[in-house]
Amino acid sequence: MCNTEIDDLIIRILDRRQTDEELQSFLLWYQASEENKQLFFQLKDIYERRKGGLYPDEQAISASWNRLCDKMKKQQATTIQPRLSKKPDRYARTVIWAIGAAVALVLIVSGILFMTEREEVRWIEVETAPRSEPYSVLLSDGSTVLLNASSKLKYPEKFEGKSREVYLDGEAFFTVAGDKRLAFIVHTDQQDIRVLGTQFNVQGYSSDPYTVTTLISGKVKLLTYNSSHHLKKEIVMLPNQQLFFDKQRNDASIFRIDPSETVAWMNGVYSFRDAPLEEITRRLGKVFGIAFIVPDESAREEKYTGKFFSNQSPEEIVGVLNFKGQFRSEFRNDTLFLLKR
Repeated sequence: MCNTEIDDLIIRILDRRQTDEELQSFLLWYQASEENKQLFFQLKDIYERRKGGLYPDEQAISASWNRLCDKMKKQQATTIQPRLSKKPDRYARTVIWAIGAAVALVLIVSGILFMTEREEVRWIEVETAPRSEPYSVLLSDGSTVLLNASSKLKYPEKFEGKSREVYLDGEAFFTVAGDKRLAFIVHTDQQDIRVLGTQFNVQGYSSDPYTVTTLISGKVKLLTYNSSHHLKKEIVMLPNQQLFFDKQRNDASIFRIDPSETVAWMNGVYSFRDAPLEEITRRLGKVFGIAFIVPDESAREEKYTGKFFSNQSPEEIVGVLNFKGQFRSEFRNDTLFLLKR
């Protein structure tokens, strides 16, 4: 890193660790000049390459990073005031950054070996990119997993032992093959879902402050954990129930719903009913690979009802979000600023 103030701020935003005060400071700097905007997108591009592992030449990336750092250090006029807070904030997940803009499916690491006391286990990791079509995974027990865009699934090549365990970071629809002897366990961030045979949908991105589990058929036991992975609750879900788990508050709420809207993403439809703009942009950011920035807190809390479709262009998405003309929008390099008028 450059160890400059603006460099630190941009990295905090890209890592989703910024406070509201830092977001406002960033916007002041970003809008100050065209050169600042160029620097931001150059740093964002280098950050994504390094974090996403999209390019194998680490030396070339480091060299680009260092050249940009030197350029930023020379920009004395861009120093941000007041000095930025280094303390974490409860709004740390306000800004959504979807890493990577590729549409094609990315298959990662098909041969990672983990040693157990008894034998080797070969794990397979599958990752889907933004705007990718739903991708189906067939597990060794006959269970199927349909992955949504910007999602990751890790599963063993063959289930061994006393349970069938997989790891999800993202959204997926599970159809679990019945096996009374071996429980099927889905691990997500601060949550485990244990089933024997059923259908359910999980929206469990590790970067989100919540996880949403929707049961279509069968029965599941859902276990929630705090950030220290201490068990907090055990909840049994029934069909047509949806559980909303707030990871920050360790609070779980169950609702009876029509699950058809929840699973409509499998047909390329994303429905929102009386949902805050922050929740909408967070979800769309992952699906479409767009980074949304909505600085105004009251605007983020406004609620909307509507639908989006996976084949919509970024311009069409902006048009729907800004249907009342309440925002001044700026779209560039897969980053959308919605500034309240």
